[in-house]
Amino acid sequence: MVFSDASKFQAMQPKKTLEPHYFSGANFNIVDTEKFKKAMELLRESLFDKGATLFAADNIITWNRNLSFLRDDYFIRIIQDEKNTGVEKSILWRLYVLLYFAEMAAQREGDFVELGCHTGFTASHVVQKVDFKKIGKKYYLYDLFEWKEGDKHTHLPGHDNKKMYEDVKARFASFPFVRIIKGSVPESLSQDFPEKIAFAHIDMNHPDPEVGALQRVLPVLSPGGVIIFDDYGWWGYSAQKMALDPIIEKNGLKILELPTGQGLLIKP
Repeated sequence: MVFSDASKFQAMQPKKTLEPHYFSGANFNIVDTEKFKKAMELLRESLFDKGATLFAADNIITWNRNLSFLRDDYFIRIIQDEKNTGVEKSILWRLYVLLYFAEMAAQREGDFVELGCHTGFTASHVVQKVDFKKIGKKYYLYDLFEWKEGDKHTHLPGHDNKKMYEDVKARFASFPFVRIIKGSVPESLSQDFPEKIAFAHIDMNHPDPEVGALQRVLPVLSPGGVIIFDDYGWWGYSAQKMALDPIIEKNGLKILELPTGQGLLIKP
């Protein structure tokens, strides 16, 4: 339904509503920032609330949403924490999805794995939200923790830190249930890998290691277990979708593409 008159839309709204929330952060794949900025200005001018409910970050531009996570003290603290980078704050909607399903999967049999943990940002929030000591699970983090000229995986800012691996180990030093495995996936999975998995987060920005990871994860994923594919819905990483879908479909399953760019699989 399209309203040409904003007053008609506002008249339909109930008397009691939430206070509007607005969020603007980093967006990617933009080649003309001035045109993008102008487009956002025009979009705000065109909206019934002049952008008071606008969310524009992580290539998600939407309005007239409740943005529940922006009303949660946990996520508000992430935004306010100056130690978090602009990109880390901008992927907040992705993190919200990830943590929701991580908490849900905590009730399933098996351990947690993150394939492509990078600096450990998302994993650090999973360990805050899930009481691993209480539920008796381990959390396996896999990554190369480096990037060299000619490597196929995406170069990210964290790779410029020559002490990336040591810093990630230090980040989780007080969490004995976290196991950090350095090396190329899937080869590194032979070093240490759980017998059963309740939750997997796959984020390696390349189809080859993601296929190798999925082939190891899927057979040991418990009923009700969850896999989040971080790059599944991003067109720039569509080679991953093309590589993963046949494996999933062969097992009679489907990945749900989310507006955040993530893919979601819940094993029946």
